[in-house]
Amino acid sequence: MKILNIGIDIDDTITNTFNYLMPAVAEFYNMDLDYLKENKISYTTLTPKMKEQELEFAKANFDKLIPNTPVKPDAAEYIRKIKKLGHKITIITARNNLFYTDAYKTSSEYLKNHGIEYDELICTFDKAGICKEQNIDIFIDDSINQCNSVKEKGIKALLFVSPINESNEEHQKVYNWEDVYNYIANHS
Repeated sequence: MKILNIGIDIDDTITNTFNYLMPAVAEFYNMDLDYLKENKISYTTLTPKMKEQELEFAKANFDKLIPNTPVKPDAAEYIRKIKKLGHKITIITARNNLFYTDAYKTSSEYLKNHGIEYDELICTFDKAGICKEQNIDIFIDDSINQCNSVKEKGIKALLFVSPINESNEEHQKVYNWEDVYNYIANHS
C-alpha cells in the first residue's frame, strides 16, 4: 500500500456550511429564504450586488455561526479510518483572517470539537499552491474552481458533491465520506 498525502477542505466538504448559513444570508440581505433555496444562493454563490457586502456579512456572522456548523455524516469516522491506513491528512481551507477574527484558531477548535483527526491545518486562498508545496496526492473539495486549480498542478481532485456543483462532470465525484474512504483505500 502506498502512503498518500491527502488534502481536505472544510466548508461543504467536512461540513454542511452552505445550507447552514442560508438563513443568515436571508436575514442579512433581507431576502426570502425559499427564494435563496430555489436559486441555490448562499455564502459561496452571492449575486454580484450581494458580493459588495460579503465582508460585512462574514464579519457579522462567521465567528459566531461557523463553530456550530454541522459536520457531514460519518466525516470524523471515515477521516479517522483514512488516518489509520497511514495516510497524512492536511486540512486546507480558504478560511482567513479577512473573514474571521482568527481563522486558524476557529478552525482548529472546530475540528477538535468534532473529532476530526488531521496532521496539519493550513488557512489559505491558494489551495493549489499549498497542495503542490505539500506534495498532496489527492485533494478533496466541493469547489469546482479549487478542483480545477489543483488538477492544473497535476494533483488528483475529488469533487465532494454539493448543491452548487452536482452537474459537474469534469472531476471524480464523491457523495459522502464512505465514497472518499473507498476511493482512497482502492487507490493507495
